[in-house]
Amino acid sequence: MCSKTWIWLGIGVVLILAAANLVILAAFPPGHQHVQEPLKRADWILPFGPGFEYRGPYESPVIVYDGMNETWRLQNATAWNRTISLDDRYSLDPAHPEDIRYTPDIAIEGEKISLDFFVRNLANEDCARADLTVTARIERLNATTGSPEGDVLPGATTTLPINDLAAGEWREVRVTADLPRPGPEELLYLTIGLAAPDTFTTPNGTPIDFDFRRAIVTIPGSNVSWKEEIAPGSTPEPNLNTARLPRASATFIVAGRDAPKPVPPPTFPTIQAR
Repeated sequence: MCSKTWIWLGIGVVLILAAANLVILAAFPPGHQHVQEPLKRADWILPFGPGFEYRGPYESPVIVYDGMNETWRLQNATAWNRTISLDDRYSLDPAHPEDIRYTPDIAIEGEKISLDFFVRNLANEDCARADLTVTARIERLNATTGSPEGDVLPGATTTLPINDLAAGEWREVRVTADLPRPGPEELLYLTIGLAAPDTFTTPNGTPIDFDFRRAIVTIPGSNVSWKEEIAPGSTPEPNLNTARLPRASATFIVAGRDAPKPVPPPTFPTIQAR
């Protein structure tokens, strides 16, 4: 191929790249913010727990267990009991977020830990009676990788009744769980979960069942929202319906007195093809 052909080919490539840049700038001018992903939530009783605040297991609150004296101590308790500002997911209208704040009030008494979860009734029906489900899951934590590993150790599952929660009302509910006893150099990862009820009773005795397809989709920061369509007469698949119940969690690292401090998992640089 002659040199002039190479020159014209190079000029063509440059022009194509320039045109592509102009298209990108037209679509996303400087200072432009990408549109946020739509917020999807069920019209139901929604719980919230401080576990949503942590990006990884290694960032969870640390509880040190002293096996000699059989005592547990929460490190930096004041910091972990700070007031949390909830996002638009728990507002009556996500397009107009409310200033909702709550404090977990984490406390240890004997061999039990207790804390507050936030619960709001967004089912558009007054709730006279419902049973929330409390779960406790324990896993071993790898101090080197900062990630859970091995089998999940058995934990307790209990119910937590909630009464007289009117439509739109919110409150804090107290959740209690047993603390595990790690070995002197062992790290355990405790997850306390709170699941919404699969049904609740209205003041006139009418049962209302959860249907994960009863969802509202909203674009945060705008007035755009819509409800998903449900085919008349259709019923949700039971197992899938239960799996989609709204849930919240709080997580803790329970460390033996001589256990190493967990480290963040390693990050790997992006490899670009050449």
